[in-house]
Amino acid sequence: MNFPLIGLHAWLGEFAALMFVWAFIEMLSGAAVNVGRARVATVLGLFFIFAAWLAGGFYYVEIYGDAVKPLIKEGPMPWAHKIVMETKEHVFIFLPFLGLLTYGLLQRLGDAMPGDPVARLAAKYSLGLLAVMTGGMALFGFLVSSGFRAALEQIAR
Repeated sequence: MNFPLIGLHAWLGEFAALMFVWAFIEMLSGAAVNVGRARVATVLGLFFIFAAWLAGGFYYVEIYGDAVKPLIKEGPMPWAHKIVMETKEHVFIFLPFLGLLTYGLLQRLGDAMPGDPVARLAAKYSLGLLAVMTGGMALFGFLVSSGFRAALEQIAR
């Protein structure tokens, strides 16, 4: 089975992770120009997150539930759905809101932020959390896909 939406979903999610890593690195310095670039990277990350949300959500509703989920649950790695996908579903819903919150923080603090170490630290933590969570989503997707491949291999035997 070939599902191009999965590739698109993964690609968009991985680019979102890269954008949040970029924004986090920009915030390490905290100079006004870096804060501006962190805002740009965060907006790009949000765009990729929402696009991944749409592609992944459509795939999940239209294909995964009927064609993939039952095979994974009956295959040799049922935990790939029971634990990993269930976790992925909840993190998936949370990410855009955390991204919007982070962008709002960067926007509200503006260029005065480099002089406020507490605000800069809050932005770094938020961006670091976004980078780790979006990167973790790629790992979770790999595990779910592995569960699906293992189930297909079991059927082919």
